[in-house]
This record gives sequence, C-alpha cells and structure tokens, in this order.
Amino acid sequence: MKTLHLIRHAKSSWKNMDQNDIDRPLKKRGIQDMKTMAQTIGDENIKLDLILTSPAVRAFETSKILVDKLHLESNQFQVKEKLYLPDFATLLKSVLYLNDELNDVAIVGHEPSLSSIINYFLNKPLEKVATGSVTTLEFSSKKWINLTAANLKSAYHRNKNDFKGFKLQ
Repeated sequence: MKTLHLIRHAKSSWKNMDQNDIDRPLKKRGIQDMKTMAQTIGDENIKLDLILTSPAVRAFETSKILVDKLHLESNQFQVKEKLYLPDFATLLKSVLYLNDELNDVAIVGHEPSLSSIINYFLNKPLEKVATGSVTTLEFSSKKWINLTAANLKSAYHRNKNDFKGFKLQ
C-alpha cells in the first residue's frame, strides 16, 4: 500500500511586499498552526518515509516543523526545485516516479498544484486546499507508477479549522 500526504505550506507573511515570492517566510500564526497539525499527525502515529518540499521559504519552514515534530532524520527530507509552483504533469511525475521502497511520502507545496493532483484521484473534487492543510491519499498499490483513482482506497483531509479532519471518500 502507498500513502501520499499532500501538504500546503502554512500561512505565509506578506509583511514585506517587495520580497520575491519564493522568499516569503511563514507568519507566526502559520508556524503555530503547523506545529499543531504536526502534533496531530504525530498523535495518529503516521510514520513518514520521506518529505519532499518546494524550495520556497514558506514550504521549507513548514517541512522543517514536520521534520522536527515527527523526529525524522535528515535523509528523510529533500528539497526539490521542481516542486516550486509546478504544473500538473510535473507534480504527477514527482509522485509516480517515487522509489517503490518508500511507502509513506509527504509533499509540501503550493496551490493550485496540490488541488489539481488531489482532484485527479478523487471522485468528488475538493474545492480548495487551504494553507496548512494535509490531504492523505491511501492507495491499494505496491508501485507508485500504478496509482490511479481506481485504486484509491481512502482519502482524508485535515485543515487548521479541523485538525482531526474528515473523510473525502
């Protein structure tokens, strides 16, 4: 079974309007929301094999909170340039070509990329992926390349307003 956690970076700061988009950090509220979300994930005993993140500062900081709270090793965390605002095909390839030795992977990224990939696998689309939210997709497949909507076993979504989450299908 393969499990994919799609995580939108936490709330970012717009304090410096002249700052490049890729350099925007998290707001204090975003940091706190992600610490709470990471604690919730840890309480659910989710054991990530790998976190892949966009190089954007807000995504990197979101990922580091997860790494710290979940006590992951440095080799379980990778920054991928192609995850910064990717098109649908690039993000899908990033998932389908994961190493099959990995079973539980998180990708920390951005909108609208995340909602496009989530909705690719769902029967009923998720309208919006809010900052700091986590969507977990479990597949009855042994290979990442074989992930399809047909072998989606379950889908679960958590956001800063509902840390415990709700089933998508």
